[in-house]
Amino acid sequence: MSGDGFLRSGWVNLSKPLVIVHELEIEASSDTVWQVITNFSRYAQWNPFIVGCNCELQVGNTIEMKVSMIEGWKPLTQTEYISEVNPGKRFSYVSPKRPTFLLRSCRSHTLTALNSGNTLYQSHFELQGWLKPLIKLFVGKSLQRGFDGMSEAIGRRSEQLEDLDRVRSLE
Repeated sequence: MSGDGFLRSGWVNLSKPLVIVHELEIEASSDTVWQVITNFSRYAQWNPFIVGCNCELQVGNTIEMKVSMIEGWKPLTQTEYISEVNPGKRFSYVSPKRPTFLLRSCRSHTLTALNSGNTLYQSHFELQGWLKPLIKLFVGKSLQRGFDGMSEAIGRRSEQLEDLDRVRSLE
């Protein structure tokens, strides 16, 4: 046997995490993008994936989310835990709070101010553990669509707010 069997395929490899990454240059300041991604109570206004969110951004606190995983279905309630906060630059959260071999997720949002005045937005989601193959099989495509939509919406929302600020500064 060559070792490339079912358990080593991309679908069932237990050692390889499911990773979804986005990198996007946004035509807005990093302050504006930070305001968008940390104003949790407004997520429902612009975010197609997380349609409700409540959080006080501090390490150890919970982030309570309503996630629209599958179109037409009731949003799922997801509780994660803030694991890192670097104001204006990065925050991340994990679930569950303590590592487990069954399932563990980690999500981070990172902002880099560019010389042009724009912002490089980076999103990193990682899922690992024994249940990862089942999650990937049943909702992997929905997770990908959700994170795609959220990242694009962060860019749109940030650019809209930046444009509004420019207009207001001219008045």
